[in-house]
Amino acid sequence: MGRTVTQNEDEFSQGRSARARQKKLKRRRRILGGAAVALLMLAGALVVYWPEKIPIKGNLHILPPQGGSDNEKPLDQLPDEDEITAEVSPMERALQARGVYVTMDVFGTTSQFTRVVKFVREHPGLNCFVVDVKDNNGRIPQVPRGDFEIPSKSAGYEHFSALVNVLTQEDYYMIARIVAFQDPYMAKAHPEQAIRNADGSLWKDRDGRLWLNPYDERNWEFVRDVALWACEMGFDEIQLDYVRFPDSARGLEKSGVLMPGHEKYDSRGDAIADFLKYMKEELEGKAFLSADVFGFVTIAKDDMGIGQNLEQLASTVDFISPMVYPSHYYNSGIYGFEVPEAHPSEVVYKAIYEAIERTEGLDCKIRPWLQDFSMRIEYGPEEVQGQIDAVYQHGIETFMLWNPSNVYTEGVIYTKADAAND
Repeated sequence: MGRTVTQNEDEFSQGRSARARQKKLKRRRRILGGAAVALLMLAGALVVYWPEKIPIKGNLHILPPQGGSDNEKPLDQLPDEDEITAEVSPMERALQARGVYVTMDVFGTTSQFTRVVKFVREHPGLNCFVVDVKDNNGRIPQVPRGDFEIPSKSAGYEHFSALVNVLTQEDYYMIARIVAFQDPYMAKAHPEQAIRNADGSLWKDRDGRLWLNPYDERNWEFVRDVALWACEMGFDEIQLDYVRFPDSARGLEKSGVLMPGHEKYDSRGDAIADFLKYMKEELEGKAFLSADVFGFVTIAKDDMGIGQNLEQLASTVDFISPMVYPSHYYNSGIYGFEVPEAHPSEVVYKAIYEAIERTEGLDCKIRPWLQDFSMRIEYGPEEVQGQIDAVYQHGIETFMLWNPSNVYTEGVIYTKADAAND
């Protein structure tokens, strides 16, 4: 069943509410002055006609309405601030976020992101973008401005923060995806903070990837700095992916592999939980915190050797996002299906049911990742729709769609009422 916003959750959101009040008041005044129309026209022009990699910060202006002040209202006729902010609280907005994943390169490339924006605008119910702010290659989109010094490789999209600003002004819910501990660039630049072999060389997982040491609190501070920068850009939520140990690294601490700091913890789950508590404190009043987890986390009773125990994680974040992709339930017999991938609606329904049951009474909410891509079985509108319907059947109205190429399926209904009547 779904969950309602409690008084404690409203109190927790006070910091975010204050920021939202300022944004909404400014936005309402622009609307009353007629300037919001100009903003939307400008936003559309920026999205459609932007030359790639041309910085626009400083060139983003709110234009006054044509023909004088016919649409302007005196300040004493503006609605009270309380009236404006009573509409939707930050948590209520988050609970209604239905988004699509956007890679850093697609977001930063005008022609590619135009396609994604067009898709979202043409499909009622979608209102959120999940955008890479630190990706699996350890890149960040641009060189940070101001006081932020982040030792990551810049992808060179200097208009990135300005585009985030445009989308927040259009009231999209913006989630910053930050890959936490799988980071080849940082591991090579600072090997002393990476998982290393006994001889000091960089350890690689079964796929040849390099990882930062999740026990090392210097890496916590590094991820925190990226998250705070994302908050400064205007993101509503920080989503941590790869917030875990490598899945091919079970027992490394006892095999001579160098992972300083492990002696402080009884389990990997304790280390990840402490990291998330640290992040939650650092983001207090600035943004919500969410964590991506394997879909199997809703089934497993332990931390699966990667530090992801559902109850531990649910006690430290605002949203848990299990990746309940039916194609990733490889084993025959899971949820009673010989081929779980062939039963997308049923698999998602059962996985979400388990997540809700196991997190009952804890602070976090459930916002699943759903599959909008194909592996062994071709997925189309029916398979994607079945997953969305399964989420709505639990009273949950927030979800995210994953497609690594950011090409999403046509013919899907995203709004609750329309999906229920389909």
